[in-house]
Amino acid sequence: MRKVYGSFPFAALFAGLFSLTLLLGACDRTQEVDEGVSIATPELLDEHCRDMVGPPRVEKISEHVWIAIGFDLASTVLIHTPEGNVIVDAGISPPKAREIRAALEAEAPKGPVKAVIFTHSHIDHVGGATVWAGEGVPIWSTESLPGHLLKQYAMYLPIETIRGARQFGRSVPSSKIPCSGLGPRPDFDLMGESGMLLPTHTFSGRKTLEIGGLTIELVEAHGETHDQLFVWIPEDETVIAGDNFYWSFPNLYTLRGTSPRPVDDWIESVDMMRRCNPAHLVPNHTRPIHGKEKIAEVLTDYRDAIQWVRDEVVRGANQGLDVDTLAESIRLPKHLAERHYNKEFYGQVDWAVRAIYTNNLGWFDGRADKLYPLPHQEAARREVDLLGGADKVVGLADKATREGDLRWAVHLLAKVEDSGLAEGADADQLVEKLALSYEKLAEGIFNTNGRAYLLQYAVELRRSHKEMEQATVSEGLVARIPLEHIFFILGSKLIPEKAAQVHESLQFVFPDEEKRVTITVRRGIAEIVEGDPLPGTPDPVAVLTFDSLDFRKMIFQMARPAGLWATGRISAEGSWVDALKFLGRFDTST
Repeated sequence: MRKVYGSFPFAALFAGLFSLTLLLGACDRTQEVDEGVSIATPELLDEHCRDMVGPPRVEKISEHVWIAIGFDLASTVLIHTPEGNVIVDAGISPPKAREIRAALEAEAPKGPVKAVIFTHSHIDHVGGATVWAGEGVPIWSTESLPGHLLKQYAMYLPIETIRGARQFGRSVPSSKIPCSGLGPRPDFDLMGESGMLLPTHTFSGRKTLEIGGLTIELVEAHGETHDQLFVWIPEDETVIAGDNFYWSFPNLYTLRGTSPRPVDDWIESVDMMRRCNPAHLVPNHTRPIHGKEKIAEVLTDYRDAIQWVRDEVVRGANQGLDVDTLAESIRLPKHLAERHYNKEFYGQVDWAVRAIYTNNLGWFDGRADKLYPLPHQEAARREVDLLGGADKVVGLADKATREGDLRWAVHLLAKVEDSGLAEGADADQLVEKLALSYEKLAEGIFNTNGRAYLLQYAVELRRSHKEMEQATVSEGLVARIPLEHIFFILGSKLIPEKAAQVHESLQFVFPDEEKRVTITVRRGIAEIVEGDPLPGTPDPVAVLTFDSLDFRKMIFQMARPAGLWATGRISAEGSWVDALKFLGRFDTST
C-alpha cells in the first residue's frame, strides 16, 4: 500500500516555518497607529457594535447554560451539570481564555471541567484550549476538524496571514473600527501565546454525551466551515449555534481567503436547528435570542437569505449573465434585507455571489473577451496613455476624490499603480493618494471586514515593511499533529532553482508509528509518498530513522537536528551530509 500526498507547501523545515502563524496569532511589533485622515463611523455600525456585541458580560441563558460575551471575538459557553462543567469554544488565546474563565467562575456555578467542545476550527474558538482542558479532559469535535484545521491554514499560510491581518485591521485604531461585525476585535498583542490543542475525541453525524445526568447532543452541521457542529441541550431547549448563525448576513466568502464554503450545507444546517424548535438560540458571536416564535422567524429568514442569493446566482448564470453583472445586480428582497441579522456587517452579498458562481462554475464566466486578455500591466499602461498619461489620470482621480466619487478615484489610481508609469517622487505621491482614497472610501463602509481591509491596506501603503513575530507552539499540540499533515504541506517550499536538474530522494522511517515516507525531488517538484516508493523513484541518498515525536519537535524547532544526531536519536543509512543538502533545497527563511 502507498499513499500519495502530492505537492503542497511545507510550512516549516528545521526553521519553524510550520508555525501556524495565522492560526496562532501572527502579530507585528508595531502598535496601533493613527495615520491618515480622521474616519467617521457609520451610525449603523456604531449601533451594531453597541447592541449586538456590547460590553464584556456573563449572561445566564437557561437552567444549565451561561455565556461569556463581549470579552473576545468569539463567545465561550459554559454548560453546568451536577458532575462539572462543559465548555463550548475556548477563546482565541490563553490570556483571553483566562479572563473569560475568571468571569464565568464569578457568575456561573463552579465545578471541574468535564469536557471541551469545539464548534469548529477557527482560531477564535480553539486558541485558548489549554486554559480549559487539563490532563485527561476530553476535547470533542467533528471528525473533519483536525484535517481541515491543518490543511486549510498550512497550504496558503503566508498570504492568509497577510490578508487575515487586513481583514481585522491589525494596525488600525479602534476609533476607526469600533468592533468586528462578530464581536470585539481580536487582541493581536495577546496572541503570541498559543493554547490550541487538537481534539481527543471526534465523531461524524451525531454524538450524544451524558454528563452528570444532562444530555448534550453534538450535531455535525457544515456551514461557515466544513467541520462545524452545533450543540443541542433538549432539557433546556437550547441550541448553541457555533458560527452557523450570528447577527449579520453570513460570511459565505471571507476576504482572507479560504476553501469554498458549503452554501447548500449551510442552509441545511440552519434547517436542522429549526427542527429542534429551540427556546434559546446561542450564537458563538453576537447576542443570544430567546423565545421559540422569534427564533423560528430569525432562522427562517436567515436561511432564506442564503437560498435567495444562491438561487439568484443559479438563475442568472443559466441566463448567460457574467459574474460581474450578477455581483452588481443581485440583492436581497426588502423583507429579508431589512432584518438586522441579514444586514452586511460581516458577510456581503456581492462577495457571496462571486463565491457561489466560481465555486460551482469556475473562474470563466462565458465572456469570450476574458479568454485571451492582454497582460495586466500592458493593458493598464495602454489605458493610462489613452487617458493622457499618469499625471492626467492622477489629476482626474484628485477631482473624483474632491467630488466624493471615491470608487472611481480608487479605480483610476490603481490603474496608474498597475501601469508602473509613476516613478520617483510621483510614485511616492501616488502611494499617499491611494492610501487616502482607501481611507475616504472606508468611511462610508459598515461591513467591518471590508472597512478594516481598506484601512489596513492604507496603513501598509505608508510603510515599507512589517516585522513579524511567530507565536509559540505547545509541545502537547505538536505531539498530536498527524505525520501525514506535516508531510502534506511539503511541495511548494522547494526552491525550483536549486532543484531544476535534481532527481533524488530521501526517506524517513518512524518505527513507533510503523510508517515510511519518501520525499522525491524531481526537476523542481517535490513528491511525497507514504509506504512503497512509486516506480521510477531513485534510491534514497539516505534513510533517516527516528522517533516521530523527535521529528515533530525538530520541525517546530523544539529540537535541533544536530543535537538529535549527536545523541543518537537520528540514525542515517547513507550520507547524513547528502541528507542535509537535500533538505537545504527547501526554503526555510519565511
